[in-house]
Amino acid sequence: MTTKHIALAVWAALGLALPAAAPALAQDSVPEAFKGSGTLIVNNWGGPTVEKMHKAWYGDFPEATGIDIAFTSVPDVAKLKIMEQVGNVEWDMVDFEGNQMLMAMQDDLLEPIDYDLLFSLVPKEDLDQAVLTKYGVGSVAFSTVMAWNKEMFPDGGPQTWAEFFDTEKYPGRRALYANPKPALEIAMLAAGHKPNELYPMDIDEAFKALDAIGPKVDLWVEKTSQWDVLIQNHEVDLMGSSLARTMAQILAGEPYDLTYSQSISEQSYWTIPKGAPNVADAQKLVAWTVREQGAKAALELLPYYGMTNTAVYAELDPALTAKLPGAPENAATAHKIDAQWWLDNGQAVRTRWLDWLSKQ
Repeated sequence: MTTKHIALAVWAALGLALPAAAPALAQDSVPEAFKGSGTLIVNNWGGPTVEKMHKAWYGDFPEATGIDIAFTSVPDVAKLKIMEQVGNVEWDMVDFEGNQMLMAMQDDLLEPIDYDLLFSLVPKEDLDQAVLTKYGVGSVAFSTVMAWNKEMFPDGGPQTWAEFFDTEKYPGRRALYANPKPALEIAMLAAGHKPNELYPMDIDEAFKALDAIGPKVDLWVEKTSQWDVLIQNHEVDLMGSSLARTMAQILAGEPYDLTYSQSISEQSYWTIPKGAPNVADAQKLVAWTVREQGAKAALELLPYYGMTNTAVYAELDPALTAKLPGAPENAATAHKIDAQWWLDNGQAVRTRWLDWLSKQ
C-alpha cells in the first residue's frame, strides 16, 4: 500500500475532506533572516513515507527561502564522528533519536540551536518545551501501542499492559518487538508500575518482570516491517506494535483496532552537526520545521506521530485530533522513553537481553 493510498484511506475512514497542501509562502512575505541560497543536506530515516511526510511538513521551505533541500539516510552517530574526525562533514541537519542525540553531544558533534532565530519565526508558547534542548529540537515522537484482532475481541481489547497479558480475559497469540526498548518498559507497566515513573529503572526488577510475561509472548518480532505481514495474514491476536505500521493496515481494511492507553513514545530530534557545510541555513530549516502550517499538513497526511508544535491540535478537525497520539487526551496516559537512562544503561541491558531472549 503506497503512502498516498494510506493518506487517502485515513481521510476516508474519518469521513473528512482531503487535506490541501501547506500553502506556499511568497519570498516577499518571509523574514529576511530566513532567505538564502544553495542546498541543505538533510539526513533522515528514508523511505516513501518519510519523503511524503517531509514534503508536507516543510516542503515549501525552498520556494519561500531560496534554499534547496536534498535528502540522505540513515542517521548514524558513528559515521558522523568519522566525518568530523577527517574534517568532511556531509550533513547539514540530522534527525537523531533521543539517545543518538545524547551520544553525539557526548562527543561534541553538534551545534547549539539558535533559539533567538527560531522564536522569531514561531512563538515559544506554541511549542512543547520538553523537546526544546540545547542541541536539538523535537522532530517527531513515534509510538508503540496495544492492538488486537477485532474478530477475536469484538467487545474491545486491553487498555493496560497488565490486561494485555491476562491470558484468561484475552486468550490468543501475542507478539512483541524483540528489542529491550520498549520491552523492559512494557514488562514494568504490566507488573503494575505507573507510566513515567519507571526511571531510574531497577534492571534486576525489570528482568524479573520480563520473566513473568515472556512465556505469554508467542512471537518476538525482529523487524518492524514484519508487523504489516502479521496483520495482513491475521497471524497474531494481540500485539505491542508500531503505531504507524498498525494504523496503516487498519486503514487498509484489516480488522484490527488499537488503544493509546499506556502507549510508549520515543522522541526524535532535529540536530545540526558541528562543522556542517551550511550551519546558518540549517538553523533556518530547523525553525521552519516547527511552524504550525507544516505540522498541520503533516498530521493531516499521516496522523501517526507527535509533533513539537502543540498549538496545531486546536487547528485540526476534532475527528482527526482524536486519532493523534500527541493529542492531549491521548498523551495523558502515555509513557515517554527516557533517552538518558538508555544511553547510560543500554549496553549492559542489551547483553543481558540477548541472553534472556535466547532462552524464550
